[in-house]
Amino acid sequence: MIPEHKKGKRVDCSSSAEFSTTEEAKEFFLVAKERLLGINDWNEVAVLPSSVFQLADSKGAHLEREAQEGDLVKIDILGPGLPSSDGYDWVRIEQILEEIIAKSQKVSITLRPTTDPTQPNEGIAHFFKNIATSTIVLEQQDKEVSAQYAGRNELINDENEGIADTIRNALIGLGVKLGGSYPQWKALVAGLVQKD
Repeated sequence: MIPEHKKGKRVDCSSSAEFSTTEEAKEFFLVAKERLLGINDWNEVAVLPSSVFQLADSKGAHLEREAQEGDLVKIDILGPGLPSSDGYDWVRIEQILEEIIAKSQKVSITLRPTTDPTQPNEGIAHFFKNIATSTIVLEQQDKEVSAQYAGRNELINDENEGIADTIRNALIGLGVKLGGSYPQWKALVAGLVQKD
């Protein structure tokens, strides 16, 4: 479910919730799964201010439904936006996996940097190169529901043609290297498993 880490930065964080019975945990897993696949609401799910995520189709048009493999996600990050893509970063939903085994079940979503679909010739529209992945794994095992974030192969994207993009990516990348993305992902995984 989590791609192999080969080079660059690696980020991991997790959060969990305990329940009185396995049945309660199974019911809550369905709520948490809906939150995970409801990407348009991630900024509300996160327990502190975060980037705004918008589900989009292959042409960049906004979608109002659960995420599916191949969909795009337009991200308005906290901080300066990418000049060549109207201020947004873009990722593609590379994979959504589901697994059910006896007393446990899992669902994961893996995101990878991609081009802005409205300007595909501008290169990767993200502060990381497209070797990077962000995977969120949601798991129910017995009486526990947990959410884990796994950032892998996080390398700053210094391959944009525009100097403004390169400078912006270096600044955002530096913030990420200093731990700037950790609180956001930690807030999201905590929000996914937060009991109401």
